[in-house]
Amino acid sequence: MVSPDSSFESESTIAAGTRINHYKILSKIGSGAMGEVYLAQDAGLERQVALKFMKTSLAADQSARDRFVREARAAAALKHFNIVTIFEVSEYNGRPFIAMEYIGGGSLRSMLADGALPLKTATVIVADICDGLSEAHRHGIVHRDIKPANILLDENGRAKLVDFGLAHTPHLSGASDTELTSGTLAYMSPEQVRGEAPSVSSDLFSLGVTWYQMLTGELPFTGDYEASIIYSIANEDPVPVRNLCPDILPEVEKLVAALLEKDPKKRPREVSEVLARLREVQGDQASSSHGVSRRRPTVAWYGSIILILIAVAAIIQLRFDPLGITTPERETLAVMPFINLGPAEDEYFADGITDAITTHLARSGNLSVISRASSMLYRESKKNPQAIGAELGATYLLTGTILWEKGATVSHVRINAELVRVSDGSSVWADSYVRVLEKIFDLQSDIANNVTRALKIAVPVTQQQRLTRIPTRDLEAYDLYLRGNDYFNRSWDRRDIEIATDLYQQAIERDSNFAEAYAMLARGHASMYWEYFDHNDTRRQLALQAANKALELQPDLVEGHLALGYCYYHCGRDYQSALREFDLALASQPNNAELLNAIAAVQRRQGNMSASVENFARALELDPRSHLKAFDVGLTYGMLRQYDQAEQYLRRTVALAPDWPLPYIYRAWLHVFKDGDTARARAILQQSEGRADLSRSKFYWWLARIVEKDPRKILSEIHSGSDTAAFHLQQAQLYRLLGQQNLMRIYADSARAVYEQRLTTQPLDAGFESSLGLALAYLGDKDAAMRHSQKAIELLPTSKEAFDAPFLVLNLAEVLVIFEQFDAAVEQLHFLLSIPGFVSAPYLRLDPLWEPLRHRPDFQKLLAEAA
Repeated sequence: MVSPDSSFESESTIAAGTRINHYKILSKIGSGAMGEVYLAQDAGLERQVALKFMKTSLAADQSARDRFVREARAAAALKHFNIVTIFEVSEYNGRPFIAMEYIGGGSLRSMLADGALPLKTATVIVADICDGLSEAHRHGIVHRDIKPANILLDENGRAKLVDFGLAHTPHLSGASDTELTSGTLAYMSPEQVRGEAPSVSSDLFSLGVTWYQMLTGELPFTGDYEASIIYSIANEDPVPVRNLCPDILPEVEKLVAALLEKDPKKRPREVSEVLARLREVQGDQASSSHGVSRRRPTVAWYGSIILILIAVAAIIQLRFDPLGITTPERETLAVMPFINLGPAEDEYFADGITDAITTHLARSGNLSVISRASSMLYRESKKNPQAIGAELGATYLLTGTILWEKGATVSHVRINAELVRVSDGSSVWADSYVRVLEKIFDLQSDIANNVTRALKIAVPVTQQQRLTRIPTRDLEAYDLYLRGNDYFNRSWDRRDIEIATDLYQQAIERDSNFAEAYAMLARGHASMYWEYFDHNDTRRQLALQAANKALELQPDLVEGHLALGYCYYHCGRDYQSALREFDLALASQPNNAELLNAIAAVQRRQGNMSASVENFARALELDPRSHLKAFDVGLTYGMLRQYDQAEQYLRRTVALAPDWPLPYIYRAWLHVFKDGDTARARAILQQSEGRADLSRSKFYWWLARIVEKDPRKILSEIHSGSDTAAFHLQQAQLYRLLGQQNLMRIYADSARAVYEQRLTTQPLDAGFESSLGLALAYLGDKDAAMRHSQKAIELLPTSKEAFDAPFLVLNLAEVLVIFEQFDAAVEQLHFLLSIPGFVSAPYLRLDPLWEPLRHRPDFQKLLAEAA
């Protein structure tokens, strides 16, 4: 997490093996001006973290301790892919420490030790820095120590900002004037060396210095001593970039020069300007570098491209825009994120109120409301209503601002809301509201009712009653619930789900009749179970109990039926019961994207692919910026072997999430399945270079043995992901194809040991049984391999599970081939060709696993029939 090349030393070192709370110290990895950093193992969450301890010599200084805590507060307020995540602040033997994300790729400073970087690499890193800085500046935080040592690179080469210990946070008290000139001298702005307060412009100057160094290998301002460096920064112009980097584009050189202007007023005004100019110059080279979270992909750069293509589409009268978003056939509303006018820590509250109003409007039943996930992507968009409406397929936008005024005795909420017609940007309705916090639910209902009246949409009496129902009278419980939603919607990472679940539990402890909190608590428990973070019966029971309690309190609660449906789905594969609950909820909210998506996912697992792809597509219409929903449509078309339709949606997925590996991998698979075009598949995989890391995905490992003929090359390219057992199994398979029996057995035995241990706690897990069967086959234990492979299919037959179970059949076929049971193997492959899935005749011709079958008449007949 820290730059390991810092020159500072501390007075004491914590020994490896020392246990601190739930952390075990592994090694010291660096030190800085205020502290030292250790690599540690988080025993609770089974992950490596970085622990930054305050130096012993400073821990007794209260002002230094306060500043150290400000670092944690500043960084913890920021949740962004390009900013290192802070997990917690604690203390050990009188020394405060911060637990944070461990970034294992080293620092930019280490990279620059060998000189200038390639132009493309520098561009990608600068774009990442800009994305992180933009998030910090949005929260009113100036980093004021941008330098290579504070820019870390993960294993995929993505840059992350760290060390907000010098950050200037206006909303945090306690920063002294003596700190204003803190920072690393060579990277400081002229105003900083003059002792003036840092600003956004100061960060931009430091970014310019760092970029200059990346391009040239040299610092722009140097000197033999401190005073001469200060003089150079304040008065001298640097050597032109072109003199040291002849290949530099003129536009890039101008942008670096603009960042290094002595006068802050002559620099770009904000980071977004730098990023926009950079993208204009470098096109896709820069845009491919940006981190896209699983729930919040970056979309700002689509604007100009989409507007141009929409104009072209209008000329040729196409019904679809370039991302496949259909023109709405009826009025559709998108609720834009209400702008938070208060402090940054109230962002979750503004988002929560936006979500509540969105949910109220969706409950009307007679109005299509765009999903929150798509609308939230426009939080900071400067686009006009026509552009946003075109991208979302919306006919109206609801916009607004919100301010939570916290008083000593009474708090007020101020909301300004406006309904805008997309076609001409005109205002249809607008109003201002001021309510005491206790009336927040009335306020949400009022806004929703006024919007439906403005749109002349009739709301049945039963639905009006739902709109006015108060979920809880305990405002602290409601606040905990909103915080929980913020974490639950953030990602699928274990830590976020755990925090959300804990916040929902706290809300329920304050109000035992809070039905919505019970519903979300059930969702949290079910997610922990489904994602195998805590896959045990206790967690399953907790999920079911919470969902049933929600419906006991409020029998018609949509969120309750949705939660119970997910419990049946994720905690027992009881698909019929899940569909029953989803359908009950859908009756109240027929245009709920999450419900439609859940129904589609269950239908796909039931084998009802046609209905599944239809509902996935309907969900995508309501959540048009969702890369996950676009991927699901493409994936399902692929299982139906409708490869051209699948390709259309996977292209859209790549456009929405250019750094996500799966759409590249599956697009390449499509061409293998369709016609065995490995050249086209390789070309698609190459498009991911510099954007997405494919090497840790097991789906890529399987594909690589087909598109890359030399297993030795594959062995050098792939890396272990989070599932080390699957990686060991893949290594064993590749060494088998190479004929290296000893290495095959070594890796197979490692996989065997892990899967046997997993089955002691999860004895009915079909996936573990199947993988263990493969491992035992590589070890030559025929009886045990067959027993476990067949048991897997008995536990999860394709009649019960149409999505995962076919992979178990494919594994059995491989085991049969290994033990030369060729007739039986061909029979299993024949079955797989008869059902929707990921097997085709061109694939069977190419995969080296089936080489022993190639010259058999029954196999040739099978391929001919399938073709």
